[in-house]
Amino acid sequence: MSNLKGAILATALFAAVVFPFLLMMSIDAFQQHAFLKMTEEVTELVKEEGGVSEHVTQITKRLKKKDLTVTFSKLGLVKFGEEIVIGYNYEY
Repeated sequence: MSNLKGAILATALFAAVVFPFLLMMSIDAFQQHAFLKMTEEVTELVKEEGGVSEHVTQITKRLKKKDLTVTFSKLGLVKFGEEIVIGYNYEY
């Protein structure tokens, strides 16, 4: 009978503490991976377009609908060698 109580207690502990913790950690890891992938893609797109073009603006508007706000220090196309600072704000 005590083995049954121990098994029930272990199952309850797993269901109440361990499983939610593992679920939370996996969701956080997934969101971090998605955020990092998005930031790399926006950076590469700005680099390929030569600045903040109309295409980049359309992409950032679509990302804003998904709660990712992207800001740029300079708008429009820039000359070679100029730096554009990109700011990201993700709310989840």
